[in-house]
Amino acid sequence: MRFWLLCMLMMPGTAQAISPEWTAEKCVRFERAWDMATDGETIDGLSLEFIAANRVFLEAGCAIRGAVCPKTPEERELADMLSLMAVAEGATGSFLPFRCLAD
Repeated sequence: MRFWLLCMLMMPGTAQAISPEWTAEKCVRFERAWDMATDGETIDGLSLEFIAANRVFLEAGCAIRGAVCPKTPEERELADMLSLMAVAEGATGSFLPFRCLAD
């Protein structure tokens, strides 16, 4: 286990990926993307549950993973767009709040 951790820490960019400062910066970037995508307006097709879950994610400093499930076509489209924006900004998919559990 220690060997694996040491190897990960030696990889370029890994220290940045696990630092609290980088986590905070990713959250700022995700919030910026959310604000740009929604333009501060209510978008048809987005449920209050989806909007509230994203707000909770942001208010928690983006520390709650997998708490947002996009269900409508509009929510899935927005989640896809936010995911692409986040990855383009340097965040990984595991950073994002999106996850749906099978019923």
